Amino acid sequence: MGLGKALGFSLLGFIGLNFLFVVIAETISENLNDLFSNISSNPLIILLIFFGPIVSMPGSVFSSIYVQISSGMINYMLIQSIGFVISPFVASIIAGRTGDNKGGSFGGWMITAIISAVALGVLAFISPATLLYYGIPVADPVVVLIFFLMSGAVNGVFYGCFSLLFTRVEMY
Repeated sequence: MGLGKALGFSLLGFIGLNFLFVVIAETISENLNDLFSNISSNPLIILLIFFGPIVSMPGSVFSSIYVQISSGMINYMLIQSIGFVISPFVASIIAGRTGDNKGGSFGGWMITAIISAVALGVLAFISPATLLYYGIPVADPVVVLIFFLMSGAVNGVFYGCFSLLFTRVEMY
């Protein structure tokens, strides 16, 4: 029961926070109308909005945030990069708090990361042009799927450590 609960709540939190940060970033850049018109013309962009941050490696996101802050670029890209860190971090904490044991907490977040990566990998096969919205070119969908799965596994292990730290365990 702990694994399913951790999976469900972390997936819900991950999707919700991703959508929130995309809406905030697009509002700051004054492109919110363009976002919704793109969604109405290509509904598969919703998958990018919900699961997009899982394809970014944590190290590259932290480097991007550092470069943006040190160069003084405080704009919508910074908010989006912060969302790429905060969304999986909070979702992994949610998995840790809702999982009944350490295995359920870590497994719930890891499955959430893999589901997110597979969803975007399937999108590379269905509609490769949709991935261009995030600037991801698709020459070979199999290579993109493998890259997304590796990125999902790295994010799963990296943020899974936080879900382990925040697991409620009873000492016997």
